[in-house]
Amino acid sequence: MNRPAAPKSPPEAEGYIAPRWSRVDAIIVAALLLPAIATRFLHLGTPDAIVFDEKYTVGIARAFLHRLPFRNTHPPLPGLLIALSIRILGDQPWSWRLPGAALGTALVCITYLLGRRMFNSRLAGSLASIFVLCDGLFLVESRIALWEIFYLTFAAQAYLLLFRFAQSSNRSLQRRIVAVIGVALGLSLASKLLIPVITAALVSVFLILLAAQNDFLRKSPTTNYAPLPQMAAILALVGGTSAIVYMAFFLPNYWLGFWHGITDQLVYYSGEVHGQMAMTVGPRHHYDLSWWTWLLSQQPVIYWPDPGTLIDLDSGGVAIIALSNPVIIRGVTVAIPIVAIQAINRRSLPRAFLAVGYAAYVAMWALNPRFKFLYHYMPALYLGFLAPALVLTECWQGLARRWQEMVMLAPMLLALIGGLGIRPAILIGVVVAAVYFELLRRYDGMAGKLTCAIVIVGALCAFSYYLPVWSGMPLSPAALRARMWVKVATPAGWDGSGR
Repeated sequence: MNRPAAPKSPPEAEGYIAPRWSRVDAIIVAALLLPAIATRFLHLGTPDAIVFDEKYTVGIARAFLHRLPFRNTHPPLPGLLIALSIRILGDQPWSWRLPGAALGTALVCITYLLGRRMFNSRLAGSLASIFVLCDGLFLVESRIALWEIFYLTFAAQAYLLLFRFAQSSNRSLQRRIVAVIGVALGLSLASKLLIPVITAALVSVFLILLAAQNDFLRKSPTTNYAPLPQMAAILALVGGTSAIVYMAFFLPNYWLGFWHGITDQLVYYSGEVHGQMAMTVGPRHHYDLSWWTWLLSQQPVIYWPDPGTLIDLDSGGVAIIALSNPVIIRGVTVAIPIVAIQAINRRSLPRAFLAVGYAAYVAMWALNPRFKFLYHYMPALYLGFLAPALVLTECWQGLARRWQEMVMLAPMLLALIGGLGIRPAILIGVVVAAVYFELLRRYDGMAGKLTCAIVIVGALCAFSYYLPVWSGMPLSPAALRARMWVKVATPAGWDGSGR
C-alpha cells in the first residue's frame, strides 16, 4: 500500500526561502570544491596536443593574440578568455584549458547553491552538485578548451540569480539582481551560438512569473494581473543589459579591423545560418544520435585520439571519450516526469522551472533537422540533474511514494545490465529488491534511504570506472577495451567538427 501523498508545499517552502547560510554550508562547499579541483585540474595538460575542436577555440585565441583575421563559428567570449590565459601563462595545453577548468569547478559549487535555493534543501543541492561532479560529459568539457562549459556555467549563474531575486524582499536589491541576471545571460549568449537563446527566454519568462508572485510588480487595484509596462520594464532591463554585454565581446573584431561595420556582423550571422542549414542535408555523421535516444542510450564522441583514426584497443594507451555517467543520465530520464507531475499537483514554480526548461532544451533539438551529438543534450541534462536530486531527497526524508522509490532504482539496474550483462544484473536486482521489501516490512522509513544510497553509490562507482577515459589516464589494452562502448573512424573528408 502506498504512502499518502506528500502535502502540497506552501509557496514559501520552495523557491521563496533558502536555509540561512551557516558553517554547514561552508563545509559542504569545501567538500565539493576539493574533488572538483582535483578532477578538473589534475594533469590538465594531457594530452599535450590539440584535442578535437580545440583547433577552433585555440586557433581563434591565437588569431586574437597575433591580430589575424579568422572565421569563428561561435561568439568570441571563450576564445578571448583562452587568449588571455595564453597571454599570461604561455601557449601550452594546460593554459588553453585553464578557463574551462575554472568554470567547470565553479559550476559544481553554483549547482549546490542553486539546489539549496530552489528547494530550501541542503541535501538536494548537495546531490545535484555531486551529479555534476560525477558526470563524464561535464568533466570532459571542463578539461578540454571547448564552448559548452562556458555557456552552461553562465546559464547556471542566471538560474541562481533568478531564485535569489525570488527570495529577496528589498526592491532596490531586486532591481540590481535583475540587471546582474542580464549580465549572466549576456555572458552565456557570448559563449555559444543559438542554444543560450533558450536560456534567455526561459529565465525571462520565469522572472516575470516570480516577480508577479512576490508582488514585485504592483498589481492594479481592480485586477490581479500585474501591469504590462512594469513587465516590459523588467524585460527591457534584462534584454538591454544582456545585449550590451553580448555586443561588448565583439568589439575586438572592430578594434582589430576584422569588421568595418554592422554589415560585417550581419554577414557573420548569415554565414552561420547557412552553415547550420548545410548540416541538415547529406549523409549523417557517425556520431549522430536522434534526440529521443538521449533518454535511454548514448553515442559517445571520441575526442582523443584524432577523430580521423581508429583507437587501437590492442596497444592500450590514452583515450578521451565524451560519455555521460550511465547511472545519472538514466536517473534524469525517470526523475523528470516525476518532478513534472509534482509541479502540477503542488503548483510548485521551481519544479515547473525544471520540467519546462528541460523540455525546452530537448524540443530545440527535436525540431532541429541537423545532426545531433550527445553533448547537445548538456543544457537539458544540467537542469535534469536537479530532478533526481530532488526525488532522492524526498526518498531520504520519507516523503516519496513507494512507486517513486522503486522507479528511481531502475537506472541502476539498466546500468548493471549494460556493464555486467543480464544475468549478474538480474541477480543483483533480486537481492536489492529483497532487501528493499524487507525494509518496507520492518523499517518503512529506511527503504527510501536505501534507494537514495544505492543510486549515489552506483553513480560514484560508474564515475570511478569511467574516470580514466574521461580524464585521459593511460590504460592497459584490456582496461581500455572494457571501457569502449563503440569503435569508430571518421569518414574521409570530415574535419571532425559538428559544432
